[in-house]
Order: sequence, then C-alpha cells, then structure tokens
Amino acid sequence: MGHDAPPRWDRRMQQRLAHGEAAALGELYDRFASLVHSLAHRVLDDEDAADRLTREVFTYIWEHPDAYDPKQGPLRSWIAGVTRHQAVQRLRQTEAASARDYGDGAPAPAEIEQKIREASTAARADYIVTSMPAPLRAALELAYFQRRDYRQTAADLGVTEDEARRRLRLGLQLLSTAHHHQALPPGHRAPYTARAPRSSPTAPATPPAPHPPRGPRLPHDQQTRHTGPGTSAPPGPGHGRSW
Repeated sequence: MGHDAPPRWDRRMQQRLAHGEAAALGELYDRFASLVHSLAHRVLDDEDAADRLTREVFTYIWEHPDAYDPKQGPLRSWIAGVTRHQAVQRLRQTEAASARDYGDGAPAPAEIEQKIREASTAARADYIVTSMPAPLRAALELAYFQRRDYRQTAADLGVTEDEARRRLRLGLQLLSTAHHHQALPPGHRAPYTARAPRSSPTAPATPPAPHPPRGPRLPHDQQTRHTGPGTSAPPGPGHGRSW
C-alpha cells in the first residue's frame, strides 16, 4: 500500500537508531508522531492517554531499535503495529480496572473484548485508508463520505466509470482486511529483540493531533517538529507484516 518510506530509508534509519543517534529519533518522530497519536487515540478514545502512549512508543523504539527488521516490511507498518499492540494492551488494562471498580455492575468480559476488537479494527481501518494510494482514497471519500454513486465518482475524478468501479472495489478489498485482523488476545506478548535500555533524549511536546472521526481517516499524516520522547514503554510486536 501507498506511502511507506523507501526500504533504503528504513534500513538507514534503523542503523542510525541502533548507533544511538538522537537526531534520527527526532526525524522519526517528525515523520510518524501524528500517525502514532491518531492510532492510539482511535483505540483509547482519550487525548491524554494517546499523548502518553505516543511518547511510550517512541521511547520503546529508541530503547529497542533492533526490534525492527527492515526485511520484514516497511518501518511505517512496524511502528503502526507497535502502536496498535500497546494501545490494545492499555485499553484492556483500563477496561479491567474499570470493571473492578464497578463490581457487579461491570460489563461482561465478552462485552469488554468486543469493545477492544472494535477499537482495534477501527484503528487498522484508519491505517489502511491513510496508507492507500491517493486515487483509491479519493474514490472512497467520494463514494462513502460524500455519498456519490460510481457514475458521479467517475465524473468527479475525471476517469471512466469502469475505472471508478475498479478503484472502489480495490479500496474496499483493502479496507475489508481490517475486519479479519483480530485484536491481541488477553495476556499476549509479541516477541522482540532484547536490548539494554539507554537514556532517552529530551521529551517532546505533545504532537498536535485532532480527535479522529469515527470513520476511517482520509488525510495524509500531519508532520510535526519535535526532538524525541521521554518515558519508557513495554515491548511491542515483532514486525509490521501484520499491518
């Protein structure tokens, strides 16, 4: 899918992080902070929690740069997978604590897991849409957010009706994979390459990210300017192939 960084850039970034280059972390943060924040917010539906998780994800990347293997997929996809893993785990912990507080009035475990699955699916759908090539994204936006039929979509895009149908079909096929991708089961810990933690660069300001809409997000990732994260994070998933 569309806008992942070139593999050469991914490899070089991983090497720079492995050598402890703080400037590399700042560059990575500039490129992907908005993506991480929006995915975290989609799962957690809480601005402060998304802010904290964003810092934790980049701290995890800083402390464990060898957890990413460029041979396994794009860095963008891997970071999205780390974010989703951390956010689902955090949501599960939050829901469990809330259930304990409510006692007998708490939702049933099956209801909690359903909420977690729905949040995870919504985050993956967001990621898929923002990663699509622009023509597919534009067709989906016209058809499903502006309620155009395929003839109107074709006219708006300046393409044939057959091409409009093709773009919509392919976009929907990609989007449908979000519903076949399960949330992590309770207690799941994905493998990662251990590395001795090191001190983190100065914590950045919170990335400016609006509350995501409840449908898949369509704009490109927003770029922000920061220096690096600050708090520690538990392990994330192995590789980005699942995304």
